[in-house]
Amino acid sequence: MKDSEIAHIVNDLFDMRPYAIENRLKLRNPIYSETAAYGHMGRTPEVKKVTLTNGSGETITKEVETFTWEKLDYVFSVKKAFGIA
Repeated sequence: MKDSEIAHIVNDLFDMRPYAIENRLKLRNPIYSETAAYGHMGRTPEVKKVTLTNGSGETITKEVETFTWEKLDYVFSVKKAFGIA
């Protein structure tokens, strides 16, 4: 398969615009203190409740998903697109 064919398939599967990546990986959520210890790769994604204080001093509890970049939710789609499923 040519590089251009691979690029076309990947482009069809993934929206690589910065805003789309930010949304898909939920990078605006308060998840970074969790990634600061023990590295940010090879970790298991999980949903957690996080309590934080905003700039106005208001305490907010929010459910967030950590390590979204480790999810394997596109494996089947990639295999199918490349004909290896």
